Amino acid sequence: MPDKDCNCGDLTVDQAPEQTTNADRWVAERPVNTARLPEATADTMGRFFGESIGTFDDMISSIRTVVEGDGIAVDELCHVEEETPYYAQTADETYYFRCFYDGIALSYLLDEPVDIRTETPTDDAIEIRVSPDSEIDVTPSNAVMSFGVATDYEVPAGDEPTAQDVYRAVCPHVKAFHTRTDYEQWAADVAATTVGIPLDAGVPIAAALTAPSVPAATE
Repeated sequence: MPDKDCNCGDLTVDQAPEQTTNADRWVAERPVNTARLPEATADTMGRFFGESIGTFDDMISSIRTVVEGDGIAVDELCHVEEETPYYAQTADETYYFRCFYDGIALSYLLDEPVDIRTETPTDDAIEIRVSPDSEIDVTPSNAVMSFGVATDYEVPAGDEPTAQDVYRAVCPHVKAFHTRTDYEQWAADVAATTVGIPLDAGVPIAAALTAPSVPAATE
């Protein structure tokens, strides 16, 4: 995906008070994919995508629909040519991204170990290693991440969201943090409805976003 099209990870996220408690923004249920989103997050995402969203699986399905349902490909990630704090390394190549989660997605598109480095909103480093057998190693081990959608972004009435809408409304709120407390402090002031989960629990969501569609069975 050309750099100019990916208006996500480097954007300044608008700040605004959010009227939710810490418990309203955290999901402890496992597995994460089938866990129910907090009500506020589900409602805001539902309005954005124009359909009912209750679980992480519903969110994944809506995002996949925006990219025509066939999973996110390597060239659809938000690559940038210059060095950024968000990068992924294989044995032979280094990929730089606008958003840390692109590196996570890349690890499910390549059949080799991928070392990922990101920075938190407070410029603290987090390192992740993802292996083809889905082994996940996160440093620090208690790092967390967020998903969310802007509360002040509206898709024009009658229109369906596009990939550009997702880049602008969703991607800036996919962040990594050293601790849950760091996430909660950030979430309390951001103009978005967000949900937090342990980072290692959120990594496999990338597998669902990138997996090829399964052809429908024919009789």
